[in-house]
Amino acid sequence: MRKTLFLTVAVSFLAWTAPLVPAVVTRVIDGATIEVRIESLPVPAPAGLQVGGTVTVRYIGVALPTSPAMAEELRALNALLVENRKVYLELEDKKTWEGGRLWAYVFLDQERRLLVNAILISTPLAGFSPLAEAERYNHVLAYMDNVPQAPPALACPVVYSWDEAGRHVGERACVEGVVASVGTSRAGDVFLNLGKPYPDPGRFTLYIPARFVGKFEVAFGSRFWTQWVGMRVRALGEIRLYQGVPEIQLSEPENLVILR
Repeated sequence: MRKTLFLTVAVSFLAWTAPLVPAVVTRVIDGATIEVRIESLPVPAPAGLQVGGTVTVRYIGVALPTSPAMAEELRALNALLVENRKVYLELEDKKTWEGGRLWAYVFLDQERRLLVNAILISTPLAGFSPLAEAERYNHVLAYMDNVPQAPPALACPVVYSWDEAGRHVGERACVEGVVASVGTSRAGDVFLNLGKPYPDPGRFTLYIPARFVGKFEVAFGSRFWTQWVGMRVRALGEIRLYQGVPEIQLSEPENLVILR
């Protein structure tokens, strides 16, 4: 997977002195937007806020996915984290309001250890999008968008290179090779062609049926295949022939890894 989900993100080492605004989340609008009721205000109070007032808050730095399925998953995760909970808003000095929404960093605790913006960005569902005049936590958010991970591994009974796999039809094995070309069908199926590009009959194909593509986008990012030409990958599955071309059909993202 591109990123790992963190349920806690330690940012307490950042000794910002900006005051916090306690609020209760009354509605989760999407994966990066909530509605809150302000509980109390520091002195002087930030412009446009009043105790008991309800405002729409947009998370600074969180980019929403373009895929409707991923967007709904991000909204659900956001709800799991903050719905009906007390949160603590931290505002920037220059960038606060835009289009009736309050831009903010949202913490789950007063000690500023659990930054919701960073938690969401650390998942495969959201990305980091810098906001002009709001740079206080940019280095944390950018880091969470590219969390280092241990190299993924598959439990391979045997590993074949793409050009020898065709001699092992019927076996369950791992096949690896460099993605030479990618393609999609009108129905939404995805094809990763290893070793040689389509329509060369000497290629090996990794076939992802349309009904499973959404799961792979959650794991690898929206339209991931458009960025995979030139990458070395390994896939686990039963080797079979389709119109004379050897292939593996994939239904689970866990059976596909990038070796780079």
